[in-house]
Amino acid sequence: MTSSGQRRSRYFCMEINGVFEGGGVRGIALAGAAAATLELGYSFHRAVGTSAGALVAALLMAGYDAPELEAEVAGLDWPSLLQPAPLASVPLLGKHMALLAYQGVNTTMRLEEVWSRLLLRKGVRTFGDLPEGALQVIATDLTHGAGVAFPHCLPGYGHDPETFSVARAVVMSAAVPFLFIPVPLRDRLNGEKVLFSDGAMAANYPIGVIAKDRPVFGFRLSPDGHQHVHNSIRGPYGLARAVIFSGIRARYSLPRTIEGADKEISVPVMADLDFSVTPDEARIAFARARAAVHDQLAPAVLP
Repeated sequence: MTSSGQRRSRYFCMEINGVFEGGGVRGIALAGAAAATLELGYSFHRAVGTSAGALVAALLMAGYDAPELEAEVAGLDWPSLLQPAPLASVPLLGKHMALLAYQGVNTTMRLEEVWSRLLLRKGVRTFGDLPEGALQVIATDLTHGAGVAFPHCLPGYGHDPETFSVARAVVMSAAVPFLFIPVPLRDRLNGEKVLFSDGAMAANYPIGVIAKDRPVFGFRLSPDGHQHVHNSIRGPYGLARAVIFSGIRARYSLPRTIEGADKEISVPVMADLDFSVTPDEARIAFARARAAVHDQLAPAVLP
């Protein structure tokens, strides 16, 4: 934290509501942006996030501070979160077979395990452990073709938010199609198995979901670099991989409408950051975002 940030935080404190955009492993940069915001004296009253944004929002509402976000997010072994599905490790055709058999090449078990552990460090297991309305995460109901906001929508599936796992909801939001197997949920009202996947398909920037009872800060990723990308599409896995990465990258290729937030935060991040990220790349992504948000917010804090 900069010395100027230390001076500001002593005299300034404002509660805000945060909206965190999705973006895969680029969530490392969102965590850096959130850390800078905390360092400057802001506190998060509510947060809503999609995909990677949901991962970060959950940690914030559980009570993680700036140094803890850096240690746990920038210091996380991100490649280890990809746990291959059965068949996926078979040479040559494994990923194609896993995709056909399970609709994804990795399970979400490792991701849920890690986030469960991180949340439990702060005493958070279910939505009942958080203040009412503090956290919302966006997921996509593949079975019914609908976007959902958890925990608000859980009673519609016969589940009590007070006893529903926050880590499970976050993983439902972050299960990138094809990369991860869709997350199942048993509808207790009719016994149906419902499949959930990445909330980015429903609302990658869920500004319409956040309450307006505090100033709203929207955290949006701004990937740098415009290198030429050529996806090799061979077989079902090649097509699925192209869909995943095109979906992530393409949303930044055209001008985006910015509306609804009191303050829009542009979060710089390396355009090619993915699950192969190295520890050094993760630390750099976190630090760059943190520094950029210090620069963006500091003038507004000072008289």
